[in-house]
Amino acid sequence: FSNLFISMIRNQIPSSIRMIVQMVIIASLVIVVDQILKAYAYGLSKQLSVFVGLIITNCIVMGRAEAFAMQNPPMLSFWDGIGNGLGYSVVLLTLGVIRELFGAGKLFGIEIISLAKDGGWYIPNGLLLLPPSAFFLIGLLIWALRSWKRDQVEKPAFRMA
Repeated sequence: FSNLFISMIRNQIPSSIRMIVQMVIIASLVIVVDQILKAYAYGLSKQLSVFVGLIITNCIVMGRAEAFAMQNPPMLSFWDGIGNGLGYSVVLLTLGVIRELFGAGKLFGIEIISLAKDGGWYIPNGLLLLPPSAFFLIGLLIWALRSWKRDQVEKPAFRMA
């Protein structure tokens, strides 16, 4: 919805305060979502409370609002926001599944891989549960996608001699 609202008022926002207005809109919507989670899914809200707040400063949301919503009509911006939000969610869920599965051998608290300490074969990699591992996994995912879809890799801006 942030793209929809930003696009609706894009012609009234002075360029000198454009980023601040976008941040206020995105922050307001994140607070609304956080309040809805607290009201209807308290357990989930408790687990996500720190991360929901981080969305406010998320460069991806802000960058997309700047790149697309400021130059396009409201409905096109709305659908762009929905598509980007879903895509971003898929990436986060993929990272979460990989980290939990190989970091703890579990998904949603259910043991998927038998751990060696319980007589199984897998020794969990605790490093995957630490925050920096997400950056390494994102790097690996980007590398895999760029290797798989070479036609989508942009040409280098310069060439080293």
